[in-house]
Amino acid sequence: MLNIGKPSAKDHAEVAKHVKARLFDEERKKRIFNPTTRTIGIDKDALDRQVQEKKILRDQEQARHQAYSNKLLQDCATSLQLDEQNKKKQKEIDLEILEYRKKYQAPETRREFDIYDPLQCRKGQPNRIGDDDPRITLSSVQRFEGEEGTTKEQKAEQIKQQRVWLEMQIREKNMTREENKNVERTWQETEHTTVQRAMALATLENECRRKLIEANYRYNQALASEQKMNKSIMEAESNEDKMAEVYNAITGDFLTENPELGFNSALGPGKISKSLYKGLTPAMKQAIYDEQASQRAELKLRKEAYDKQEKDWADLLNILARCGTLNDQEMQKKKRNLEDGIKDFNLDLANEQKNKEEFLNNVLYRTKATNEFFDQFNKTSR
Repeated sequence: MLNIGKPSAKDHAEVAKHVKARLFDEERKKRIFNPTTRTIGIDKDALDRQVQEKKILRDQEQARHQAYSNKLLQDCATSLQLDEQNKKKQKEIDLEILEYRKKYQAPETRREFDIYDPLQCRKGQPNRIGDDDPRITLSSVQRFEGEEGTTKEQKAEQIKQQRVWLEMQIREKNMTREENKNVERTWQETEHTTVQRAMALATLENECRRKLIEANYRYNQALASEQKMNKSIMEAESNEDKMAEVYNAITGDFLTENPELGFNSALGPGKISKSLYKGLTPAMKQAIYDEQASQRAELKLRKEAYDKQEKDWADLLNILARCGTLNDQEMQKKKRNLEDGIKDFNLDLANEQKNKEEFLNNVLYRTKATNEFFDQFNKTSR
């Protein structure tokens, strides 16, 4: 008979260790022999778990957001309900106050109601109904000599007088409307005139600019012609110099054996032969003097032409500046006159408006209705 005892804790731990190792090997085989995991090279189960975790987190976030939204809607509904209750309670209080005032604080119960009673004229009676009023006695002192009665002729005259006053008011209103139209027309004409003057000034400025461009063009043309003429003169002088050189070579001292060979050195043109030099001849001195005089005269003519040209340009610029200054002064003067006219017109309008407001506030609407007068309306559905 085998003696098999009870397994100890160590045996259980060993068995659990072997089972865990076998399960790990099984999972490792699945990963190794799985073509998807082996080809892609990733842990698909881990990725699936991550996706599931993210989905769970997203659902939890949506549930929390939905809970917050529901709570917000519930709070809004509660606040609206409380607001409605407060409004209803305030309305009931206002109605109770109005009912109390209507019942116990009516204007008719006041001691001074007869002073501002709106129906006082309707309730009362005139001092006398006519000349045959039985209430009039000698001791009442209500009839005086010369006092007008309430006859039909008097009422007709009053109606006629009211009609005349109404026609006068209509005529004054039409005159005021015509004056406003005239003022508006004058303003439009002034604005149109200002625009026309501005356009005329712009046209004048363009004309001045065009004339300046034309003057500049003519000056450039004259300068080009002068340069062309100077070039032709220089070419003619060069040709003359060449011809003179040829002539001098033919008729020179070297070929004609001139005794004045001291000025024709073998060192080059312009050199002096020291052994043959006798000084400058009078003809040579006179030629030098003449050349210097010619150069001075030519330089003077060029300077005078340049000064004249600069003076012409300065005069033209002064004329243009003077024209612009005069035009600006005229425009500023007209602008000041227009602003003064507008200022005076606005001052008149302000005075008229002030007088009208004083008339409305101090004469026409002197007696204002109180709140009690308006409180008597809109009390019932009728």
